[in-house]
Amino acid sequence: MKNKIKIRRLILPVLCVISISSCKKESGIEKSDVNKISEAINIENGYLKFRDQKSFDSLINILIKPENFNARPNELANFKSYRDVFLEIEKEYENVNTGKSFDDFKNKYSDLVYIKSDSSLTYKFGTPLSALFINVNGEVKVGDVTTVYTEDSRMISYTGKHKDKQQIMSIRNTDATQGVFVSNISKSASIAITENTYGPTTTSAIKSELYYNEDGKRRLFVDLWKENTPRTDGSWTPPELPSRVHYYFTSKQELKKTFGGWRTNETDYYFSNLNYSYSYYNPPIANPVTHNFNLPSYSVGNASGPIIIDVGTTEGFHTGGISGTGRFFTGGVSNAPSFNVN
Repeated sequence: MKNKIKIRRLILPVLCVISISSCKKESGIEKSDVNKISEAINIENGYLKFRDQKSFDSLINILIKPENFNARPNELANFKSYRDVFLEIEKEYENVNTGKSFDDFKNKYSDLVYIKSDSSLTYKFGTPLSALFINVNGEVKVGDVTTVYTEDSRMISYTGKHKDKQQIMSIRNTDATQGVFVSNISKSASIAITENTYGPTTTSAIKSELYYNEDGKRRLFVDLWKENTPRTDGSWTPPELPSRVHYYFTSKQELKKTFGGWRTNETDYYFSNLNYSYSYYNPPIANPVTHNFNLPSYSVGNASGPIIIDVGTTEGFHTGGISGTGRFFTGGVSNAPSFNVN
């Protein structure tokens, strides 16, 4: 039962509500933020090991802030995340310009990146969020629970002795008696330890847009994500269960290559007049509450995507979807129209 409780705590979203100022801040990480996690994180077996939920959430809250995308805390100086490796591979991909070099590249990195039909690169495993803290094997450890993001879109959590890739891939089903839990994930998922009152998270991109610049040499992806995590403790009335809902946007620009493909490139990201809202209510109060997210203007300079804009997390009975409008654009795709959600 103890292992079951600990593992179920892992199959939840990172519920960190990021407050983004309407005025641009200077890039960098505050010393006070670094001190919060200075003694609660280390590297074990090549992956990050967090002492507890608090230290994990503290680091995520630092890494996900757009003003910190070009910086990192000292605790990660000797750790190379999957995102770091992915960006290095993209840089090497710039030199691919023949059929042979393309085949050599595929053979070299087939375990780390996925090459799409248009020759652009994307994550082989994990998500834009998890890539910030997992290693090249998709691993992270919080407390005594290790979680692995696999290339077949699963998230496997276990306690006990560290398992290698072959052992991980041989796990097919949840076995609570052995302290092993398996969860299927979609394009985006994340983890956190929290109270044992929530069930598995379902994640989906509820709207996606693709914008091209006028000469077709750059394109911008904007996705709106929803993570829904229902409560399971049965302490709420009426009988139907409430849930935690987390919305966030991802924004990523790609640059066309001579060799017929696309690659993510360094650019300036801009956000203006973001106004989105959704409603929910919490018994015994039946009147709906509206969560409003407003961001008049913001920019992130010289970053390689994706950039994450957190809309917020709320708990209750959600009465409908999200709606609103806002503009996401970059230095390369400056003419992108508004992103409207109905």
